[in-house]
Amino acid sequence: MRPAPFPHGIETARRPTGPILGIVVVVACVLLGQLLGAVVLLPLFGLEPIALFAGPLGPVEQLVLLLSSGGPVVLLALWIGLKERRRFGSVGFVPASRVGPRLGLGVGVAVLLLSLPVALNLLTGQYEVRAVQLAQLGAALLALLGFAVQASSEEVLIRGYLLQVVRRGWGLPVAMGVQAVVFTALHGANAGVSAVGLVNILLVAALLGFWALAEGGLWGVCAFHVVWNWLQGNGYGIEVSGMDIGAAVLDVAASQGAAPLLTGGDFGVEGSLITTAVLLAATALAARAHHRRTPSTRSGDE
Repeated sequence: MRPAPFPHGIETARRPTGPILGIVVVVACVLLGQLLGAVVLLPLFGLEPIALFAGPLGPVEQLVLLLSSGGPVVLLALWIGLKERRRFGSVGFVPASRVGPRLGLGVGVAVLLLSLPVALNLLTGQYEVRAVQLAQLGAALLALLGFAVQASSEEVLIRGYLLQVVRRGWGLPVAMGVQAVVFTALHGANAGVSAVGLVNILLVAALLGFWALAEGGLWGVCAFHVVWNWLQGNGYGIEVSGMDIGAAVLDVAASQGAAPLLTGGDFGVEGSLITTAVLLAATALAARAHHRRTPSTRSGDE
């Protein structure tokens, strides 16, 4: 049987998972999968675990940390195939029509939404460009591969899987809330996290949830999430949810005396009130696109 379009792929499962167990599965996959990924990759790259937590991440350390995020998806794929008896693509990658435009839209929107708060902070003197490091371009492009794994993994787990299993049991409004709360909680222990930062992570979850529903899949949100993270860290040299990255093309940092509420402080631009305004506007547009696409009479989806 061909998987149904997102978010109804769970309906193709022979033994679907309930919402409470689904939440447990996601958390377990994240915790165990990340650990297993690190255990496998650290020896291959000749690194000690402390290297992932000691100061700015070099190119190799960053790549190992990001690639280890593929571990949770491996565990989830096993659960989907062995327990639920459905195809992995049903999380949001089937049907695969017009993939190119959807990926392009994700890239373009990510560049726009992230560059707006960075540009405004630069224009108002809150940020300054301390260096242009073209020699880091190769390492930065390599990191794009790592972010493709890390960000796409989060989309598969949270928007692709969790949203679907909770929607099936408790309805779409609850599912949207649960996926946003879980996504925010997974970032809640990051370095430099602030109240504004948590609000913005919650808004990102809402934006990507509505976007996935409007698209009927995960292609666009995966592309957005990859570029959103990569451009912050390896493009602009700004902390990514508190993660300090060394290999960046630009070194953009807060000016002396800058306001943390505008720059985001140690959490990076994701902790900025300017980013809050940008995300609010984008989320409203995504919600509108979803409601225009979804008939109001569809049970459980309103």
